[in-house]
Amino acid sequence: IPEYKLKQGVKMGNLNIEKTYKNLFSASLDKYLGEYIIDLRAGFYEKFYTISVPHVAFKFLKNGKVVSHYAKAYRGKILQHIAQTKPQNYEVLKSSVSSILTLKDIENKKLKETWVLEIES
Repeated sequence: IPEYKLKQGVKMGNLNIEKTYKNLFSASLDKYLGEYIIDLRAGFYEKFYTISVPHVAFKFLKNGKVVSHYAKAYRGKILQHIAQTKPQNYEVLKSSVSSILTLKDIENKKLKETWVLEIES
């Protein structure tokens, strides 16, 4: 196989990868996931599947600006915290996440609740 470099989001002819995945897997994911969803995906992957139940996502700020480059590390910290504390609902998660990052705001858009967290400098 010859070497190749395929960048994230590149279109290949008429093939729309995001739409293909969304059409093929959405019904299966809806059955599998359940009702208590914590969305830790990077924004790019939201194109591949739209969560069909109420869920929580996160946005990280540092000095009032959205963190994109290190957001993966902070999503990892949230996941580690969830694994250690095993919260049973969103309210318990909200209060426990506040112990590691500062909850600045909550944005609601349809089924998605985004918790805006401030990273301590």
